[in-house]
Amino acid sequence: MKKILFPIFVLVLVSVEVSSRPFSEEARLFDHFENIHCEEEKARLDNFVNQLRNEQVAIGYIVFYGGLEYGREYGRLGRIRLPRRNEAEARVSRLKPYIVNGWPDFDPKRIVVVNGGYRKTWHAELWVVPNGAKPPVPTPTLKPEQIKFRKGVAREKDYRCY
Repeated sequence: MKKILFPIFVLVLVSVEVSSRPFSEEARLFDHFENIHCEEEKARLDNFVNQLRNEQVAIGYIVFYGGLEYGREYGRLGRIRLPRRNEAEARVSRLKPYIVNGWPDFDPKRIVVVNGGYRKTWHAELWVVPNGAKPPVPTPTLKPEQIKFRKGVAREKDYRCY
C-alpha cells in the first residue's frame, strides 16, 4: 500500500509546487511602423489601446528609433534627405497624448515611451508587457556617431496630426 501511495503523494507535491509558481509571460511586440499617414497611425494606436484594455494589468511600451535618413526628396532623383536634430522625439511626441486624450478613462501611467537609439529610418514599436514581465530591450542598429543631421531642429508642432 505504501508503494502505491508514495508515488501519488510525490505527484501531488510536484503539481502543487508547479502550480504555485508565478506564471510570467514575456513582453511581446504588438505592432511596429515607420513613416505612415496620421490616420493609419491613429488606427494602430487605437488597436494598441484596445489590447491593453483587454489585458488590464499590462503596460504598453512605445519604443522609438531615430533614423539615419528622413526619407527621399521627390524630384531630386530620389536623393536621401537627412533628419534634423530632435526629429525622432518630435515625431513620437504625438503618440502618447493621442492615447491619453483619445481615451480619457485610460491610465496614462500604463504607457511608457522609450528612446531606442537609431536605425536606418524612423521607427516605432508598440509592446504589450504583462504584469511582472521584463520590459522590451531596444535594438538599435546604428551608433549615434553614424547619424548626420541637416540644419535646424525639429519641433513637436511640425509633426502634429490634424
